[in-house]
Amino acid sequence: MIVITGPNGNVGTELVRMMVAQSELPFRIAAHSPDKLKRLYGPDVPAVRFDYGDRSTWPAVLDGISILFLLFPLPHPRTARTWMVPFVEAAKAAGVKHIVYVSVPGADKVKTVPHYTVERAIEASGVPYTFLRASYFAQNLCRDITTHSVDIAKHDEIFIPARRGLTSFIDSRDLATVIVDVFRSPEKHARQAYVLTGPEALDFHQVAAIFTEVLGRPIRYADPWMIQFWIRMRGRGVPVDTLFFMTIVYFLTRTGKNAPMTDTLPKLLGRPATTMRQFVQDYRDQFTVEAADALLAKKQVSPGFVGRKHDVAAR
Repeated sequence: MIVITGPNGNVGTELVRMMVAQSELPFRIAAHSPDKLKRLYGPDVPAVRFDYGDRSTWPAVLDGISILFLLFPLPHPRTARTWMVPFVEAAKAAGVKHIVYVSVPGADKVKTVPHYTVERAIEASGVPYTFLRASYFAQNLCRDITTHSVDIAKHDEIFIPARRGLTSFIDSRDLATVIVDVFRSPEKHARQAYVLTGPEALDFHQVAAIFTEVLGRPIRYADPWMIQFWIRMRGRGVPVDTLFFMTIVYFLTRTGKNAPMTDTLPKLLGRPATTMRQFVQDYRDQFTVEAADALLAKKQVSPGFVGRKHDVAAR
């Protein structure tokens, strides 16, 4: 039995879609809100309630487990210790045979990155593992939690404090494809740590130029100050913990730490990795005013906090 955690994130969303579409691999989705998944995929989707903070939900999640797909829901040193490490120990006790963990580049060395603690706990468990150290997901540009797509749709701008730092964007659909292959042949990927990146390292000025060409309207890179970014994101209801993590990511981008490049992903896929241009083409419907309004309505954001007039003055 394959257990999938984090079904609503960048990778989990694509992975669940792929698993629902196949029939040979038995799986169970561990979700905070199983009813949401049943509305999306039908009443027969194998979903059970799961909450890292409620250990009474863990036995049903781990029953009969063979492979665990592990995703860090809230990358924070505290939750690494209080949620992730105990859950890894519980999975081992339940008989898990392989753990597939989505991590980040540098998690093998940088102790301040919460993923470091989780990786070390998995290694210490003795359970065979596959670490997928993925670079920045292109899908972050249209996730509900980041609201970056609102800026693109309503203001024709990318509002991210990354200066001219490069990012090696990876498409989460590519990573989900790799994960399914690991599910099918876990022994082939046992005790492997892959650093996975997209096919190009781009700064956000270059990303804006690609959006301009694909969407057929001018998109600029705003390059805001960090305080401008915080004011706008908090006004839209982005949680503080999430915003702190975004700040770390974009600080690393500014300082040149977010642009590793490897050729591992196309080797595992057996084809070229998805480009930023293809991502924008495939997701162009997410960058419309209608899509932005729907996202804001879902988040119940006041129109006064949507855009520029509540930001501090641009530099």
